[in-house]
Amino acid sequence: MRPLPGAEPARTPAAGIPVSASSRERVLGWDLLRGLCALTVMSYHLLAWQDIAHLSPLGTYGVYLFFLLSGASMAYVYDADRVATWRGAWRFLVTRWFRLAPLYLVACLVFLAMLAARNGYWASEIPFRLALNASFAFGVYDPAVWALAVGGWSLGIEFVFYLAFPFLMQAARTRAGRWVTLAALVVLQAGWVLSTVGQEGLVTAGVAYHQVPGFGAWFFAGCLIGQLRREQGGRALPLAAGVLAWCALGLLLVMASTSVAGAELVGWRGLLLPLACVGTVWVSGQLRVESPSALAGADLLGRLTYGVYLIHPLVYFGLAWFIWPGAQAAAQASALLGMGVTLGAVLITCLLAVQGYRWIEAPGQRLAKGLLRVRGS
Repeated sequence: MRPLPGAEPARTPAAGIPVSASSRERVLGWDLLRGLCALTVMSYHLLAWQDIAHLSPLGTYGVYLFFLLSGASMAYVYDADRVATWRGAWRFLVTRWFRLAPLYLVACLVFLAMLAARNGYWASEIPFRLALNASFAFGVYDPAVWALAVGGWSLGIEFVFYLAFPFLMQAARTRAGRWVTLAALVVLQAGWVLSTVGQEGLVTAGVAYHQVPGFGAWFFAGCLIGQLRREQGGRALPLAAGVLAWCALGLLLVMASTSVAGAELVGWRGLLLPLACVGTVWVSGQLRVESPSALAGADLLGRLTYGVYLIHPLVYFGLAWFIWPGAQAAAQASALLGMGVTLGAVLITCLLAVQGYRWIEAPGQRLAKGLLRVRGS
């Protein structure tokens, strides 16, 4: 079984999610970084799809940053006691499902319709695929094959980590448990990367690489960062420190680009870049975000992130398949035109993401709260 046409594994971030509407349950530095990552990875995809530039580390480590941020956000809000019981774990999973599923399922249906309009026939096994995607069960096996939306593979893997989250938090109760679990996941992940990507890159190993073992260490490392932030509080670093860290990481990722996608996962890149990502997430969690403009930016980016993640492939392929089939060739012929297409797609995506949050994401979150309140769970 191969991925749906046009839905090959895009190195798209896992779900970027504000942890709560309450500012007391949010780390605004993480919201800012999460939003910037979404915009960066979107730009990476648009440039690559138009064959303008291929900056693989931005996509690869954009994924890793989002798993780090997801784990950090979850562990910051949910301590081990909060998810230690079946009732607490159920509340957590219901909340997470309603956070991810509504907009994701809309994106799946839209992309299926786009494929049908382009190819003249519907994709195979749609009921089965929809069931797998609605439950996120496809994350257990070959998520890059069974995901319906472009980049949806990361959500399947993300939900597997949500299922494991109560157990990970129990393991993180003690110092020994934290280090033993992290070491085991790092060894598993390193072995997985070397055995699938190796020196050949991601071109031939895309499906094999995009599996749960390749990302677990990142999520758990994020959990430890979030737990530390909750237990010790922040250091109130100036926002300028975060801006410096974000720019330095972005420059490092660009400089680490190679002609072979996946080469950034091995060698010196595979050692230096993960440390830089972990350090950037830690610094982002220590920032003091107080000015009205910074607060407004964090709120806006928090709302945009998940919509940008899911919608930008729909915007670009909608343009390239139906409105301007020659967009890629035109972009290759004129760099200025290609940048214009990129900026236009970014603008349209952001506008749609705002509406997606307003009409789909926020109502889904309210529905989850109402259902849990009614059930008294």
